[in-house]
Amino acid sequence: MSRIAAPLIVGVDGGNSKTDIILADTSGHLLGWVRVAGTNYQAIGLPATVAIIRAGIGSLLATARRSGEVPEVLSLCMAGIDTPRDARAVRAALRASGAPRVARRIVTRNDSEAGLRVATTDGVGIALVGGAGVNAIGVNEAGKAARFASLGDLSGDFGGGGGIGLAGLGAAVRASEGRGPKTSLGRAILAATERRSLRALLDDILDGSFSGERIGRLAPVVLAESERGDRVARAIEELMNEHAAAYAAAAFARAPIRRRPVPIVLIGSTILSPLPGYRSRMVAALSAAVPRAEIRALRDAPVLGALLYGLDESSASRLARKRAEASLRVAIRSAAPKKLQRVKN
Repeated sequence: MSRIAAPLIVGVDGGNSKTDIILADTSGHLLGWVRVAGTNYQAIGLPATVAIIRAGIGSLLATARRSGEVPEVLSLCMAGIDTPRDARAVRAALRASGAPRVARRIVTRNDSEAGLRVATTDGVGIALVGGAGVNAIGVNEAGKAARFASLGDLSGDFGGGGGIGLAGLGAAVRASEGRGPKTSLGRAILAATERRSLRALLDDILDGSFSGERIGRLAPVVLAESERGDRVARAIEELMNEHAAAYAAAAFARAPIRRRPVPIVLIGSTILSPLPGYRSRMVAALSAAVPRAEIRALRDAPVLGALLYGLDESSASRLARKRAEASLRVAIRSAAPKKLQRVKN
C-alpha cells in the first residue's frame, strides 16, 4: 500500500524587487524554493502579480513531482498588502474564475510580518524593515497589530535605501554648488558609481541610464562615510535612527506587549548594515524608544516566516506543527533559492 503524502503548504515573501516562494509539506519536508521578480501589485498590477506567483508555484510543484495537487494553504507575506482592501484584492485575483485552484486556503499578511514570525516562536514582537524602503509592525499577545501606511514620501517615511541614497546624493550636490556644508559624500559617491563628476551622474539619472534602484544602492556609501566621521552623512544616519525609533515606539504604544524583553526584529539590508558604530547607535536609539527591548537581527530567510504562518493555518496537529517547524528551520539554513526566468503576462 502506498504511503499518503502529507498536505502541501506554500509560503510567499513578496517584495518590490524580488519574491521568494517556498514549498513544503506539513510533515516538515522542504520541497523547493524559487526566487522570482517583485510582486507588489501596487507597482506592477494584479495580473502581473498573479502570473508571477502562479508560475513560481507551478515550477515548485513540477520539480517536487506533485503537479496537479492543490496545496492546503498558500500563505502570502507581501509588500503592497497594507490594508484589508489590498488583501481582498490579491486573494480575489488568485481565485479568479476559470483559473486552476491555487490553494484550498489563502492567507495574507504584509511582508513585514514574515521576519517577525521567523525571529520569534509565535509572531509576537516588533519588526522594523529597512531595505529599499521602510515598514514596521507590532503584534502583541492578544493578536492586536499596529500597522503603518508605508507609502514613502506620502506617509513621511525615511530610512530605506532609496531615501538614504537620495539624501546623500542631494547633500553632495549642494556641497559641490556651495549651497551646503562640506562633505566627503561627493567623492565617495563618485568612486562608488565610477562617474567623473556629480553633474555627469545627474545627467545619467535624468536620461535613465542610472536607475532609481541604483540610487538606493548608495545607502551603504552614506553609512560608511558616517562611520568615518563625516558630519553630513552622520546627520542622515541620525535621521534614519530617529525614524526607526519612532516606528518602534508607535508600534509598542498601539499594540502594547507585556512580555519582557520586548523583541525588536531588524529586517533588510539597509537597517542591518554591519558597521559597528552604526549598529551601536541604532541599538541605543531603539533601546531608548522601547524599554527593555531585545534587538534581534534577522538572519534566516523571511520566506520561512510566510511558510510557518501557512503551517500554523494547516490541519496538522499542534505537536505535528511543532515538529515540522523545527525541521523546516534546520532545512532552510542549508537551502538556496533557484532563480526562475521572468514570467510573461
